[in-house]
Amino acid sequence: MGKRWVVCALGALFFPVLLHAQAISPERPRTAYISVGGFYSLAQMDYGQYHSEGFGGFSDLSYGIWGRRIWVGPEAEARIIDFRLKSGVEFQNYLGGVRVSYPFFNFRIEPYAKFLYGGSRFHYPTFISTKYYDYTTDAVGGGVDLRISNHVYWRVFDFEDQHFLNYPPYGLTPWVASSGLSIRFY
Repeated sequence: MGKRWVVCALGALFFPVLLHAQAISPERPRTAYISVGGFYSLAQMDYGQYHSEGFGGFSDLSYGIWGRRIWVGPEAEARIIDFRLKSGVEFQNYLGGVRVSYPFFNFRIEPYAKFLYGGSRFHYPTFISTKYYDYTTDAVGGGVDLRISNHVYWRVFDFEDQHFLNYPPYGLTPWVASSGLSIRFY
């Protein structure tokens, strides 16, 4: 009886599968997430030869498709770029659209592409006008997110090629590069 008890105890200790006592993760695989963050931006406009800087925020909702290999969802962003130190020019973007990402290494590195559409407000130098003018804007861009911890991601690089469509006479085409942090909620 003693040997049998020792064998059963050792078996229960080293082979929990035999007892159907293996721990199963209570966490379901994630199929969607919401991300909220902020960034610092550098911009170059073809209105003069000025580099400028500003801040902004973004939010996106992503849903995993094709076995969670590709993530698709809406993204919205707002940005204020200020040229005031040099000429009094500034612009603001309010854009929304689609973001597509393809994560690598268990969401450690996540490159993405985005297609955004919305509006921009442009303020000319004070010696020309003191009004803001609104323009329809589209943007194509992409970048890379890097996981820092379970819920904190670093948007290492984000690039957008924007087009102010109804800017007279042929449009305005600034590019904007950004970097920032975000928090993801699963």
